[in-house]
Amino acid sequence: MADTTVSEICELFTASGLIDTEMAGKVMEECDKSGKDAPQVLLDLNMVPKDQILETLSTKMDVPCIDLAALEIDPEIGKLLPKDFAKEKMVVPYAKEDEYVLLAMRNPQDSFVLEDIGLRFGIQIKPHFALSSDIQKAISKVHAAPGEAEESEEEQGPQISQEEFAEDAQEMTEQLLQGLEGSPAGEKGQVEIDKFSIEDIMQVNASAPVVEKLINAIILEAIRLGASDIHIEPFEKKILIRYRVDGALRKSTFKVPFTFKNALIAKVKIMGGMNITERRIPQDGRIAIKVKGKPYEFRVNVVPTVMGESAVMRILDRSGAKLTLDQLGFLPDTQERFLESLSKPYGLILVCGPTGSGKSFTLMAALAAVRDPEEKILTAENPVEYNLEGVVQVQVNPDLSLGDGRKFDFSAALRSFLRQDPDTIMVGEIRDEETGHVACEAAMTGHLVLSTIHTNDATSVIARLAEMGVAPYLIASTLECVLAQRLIRTLCKSCKEPDPNPSAEVLKIIEESGIDAKGATFMKIKGCSKCNNKGMKGRTAIHELMVMNGPLRDICKPGIKNDDVKAVAVKNGLRTLVQDGLIKVTKGVTTFEEIMAAAK
Repeated sequence: MADTTVSEICELFTASGLIDTEMAGKVMEECDKSGKDAPQVLLDLNMVPKDQILETLSTKMDVPCIDLAALEIDPEIGKLLPKDFAKEKMVVPYAKEDEYVLLAMRNPQDSFVLEDIGLRFGIQIKPHFALSSDIQKAISKVHAAPGEAEESEEEQGPQISQEEFAEDAQEMTEQLLQGLEGSPAGEKGQVEIDKFSIEDIMQVNASAPVVEKLINAIILEAIRLGASDIHIEPFEKKILIRYRVDGALRKSTFKVPFTFKNALIAKVKIMGGMNITERRIPQDGRIAIKVKGKPYEFRVNVVPTVMGESAVMRILDRSGAKLTLDQLGFLPDTQERFLESLSKPYGLILVCGPTGSGKSFTLMAALAAVRDPEEKILTAENPVEYNLEGVVQVQVNPDLSLGDGRKFDFSAALRSFLRQDPDTIMVGEIRDEETGHVACEAAMTGHLVLSTIHTNDATSVIARLAEMGVAPYLIASTLECVLAQRLIRTLCKSCKEPDPNPSAEVLKIIEESGIDAKGATFMKIKGCSKCNNKGMKGRTAIHELMVMNGPLRDICKPGIKNDDVKAVAVKNGLRTLVQDGLIKVTKGVTTFEEIMAAAK
């Protein structure tokens, strides 16, 4: 009850002789600990009978009281207010009296709620005081589907009260701040993490401080976990926060009350520059922040679902300070040959793989390895994910018209780059004939061109370019090398342990792949607190590098098939993704099962 503090209620019951000062102290301690209101604590601790609690507070507030647990509420009356609204405001209609609806409330003195109900639903009400636990049970009961029992705690999901959420949020924030060694600086545009308070929690709307702090806590937890994406997902009875960590989704330890669903999404849309009133169509936006002086950008997508709007925030670390090829787990000979291709003055270098395989990171790390103050490097990206010093980066916008009927896409950016006197060009993706054709022409006219393309392996790229309409002679004369990659999870360094007896099947496949298992160090999963008992922590990459040579260039003819390319490449020593991964298994980096799942 917002207008009556815990201490005032304790004083009231002490003055009435129902409890003594020691009992009052226990009530205040329990209220502070659990976040429950004082009347509920008095009942839970069996200090005062329910009828005396109701009668005493009814007299104090000068409103009638009602024991909802003793009533059978007509569902038609109980459903006069929507379930979500009733839960948020802690109110439930339970009877009719002439033209009035009798309303059970946790705080019948809340004039704002009374006025809101009258204006929004057009009903005349008479407020009555009831205990919060009875109101919650009544709401669940009247809104249950026909033949459905009262919802259990498990079915409802994390239905915690706003007071309980305040305690959880404060504890969560303190832990997160400890984990990052202090709060981010409070500069404009940065995330600021403050402590939550019960007063903040009671203001559930998009502009309330609590929603800002909630978003900050969600972002901060994602950064602490090293997540690549944040998922905010509404369901029928709960809102779920999940993070993609090391390629797998993980539930947040932060349980958000369902009443925050709309306010949370609205705040994300405000931060991302989207239209908060439009809820029927997908929207995209961007959020730029700094955490402890380190820049991050979030690529945000919001889509309407049957349960409300769902948001996914892709975390882009804009700092390019640590972009090195050494982070990608190259085998020494593969990295040496890749760097040799990058050192060529011209040619086309492609990185391929499915979405989320780290292609953009590899390209930027490659640029970081070859950048030279004496050379000009231009990039066309969508979006710009990493900032590299000394590199001119352009963010393309396919929705923007150039005025001649063309769009500002990768091909348009690439054509304009050729008039900028570049030495090295990076194009985010080759996805059509025009971009592929211009990229090959640029590589033929003395430029080093780097890009990505969507294929499953390195040998498929030649046939893919040909299918797009790029002339085979252009492919043969310009393509320098193709790097295929996948991201795999690695064993936790803190708990992995030797596996002295790998299975016969594993040894057989390793032998058939032509890998020498003598002196191999096989490791297995154990699990510890640092890896959340998963046994896997962090990711690395497996690679398939196809360097163009005479035999491969000779087969670049009209009608070329992928099988023909693969046969020639393997004959010339191509190490496949599976073989690269199995070598990492013998080195104790990961497991056989992980490689088979990633490279099958």
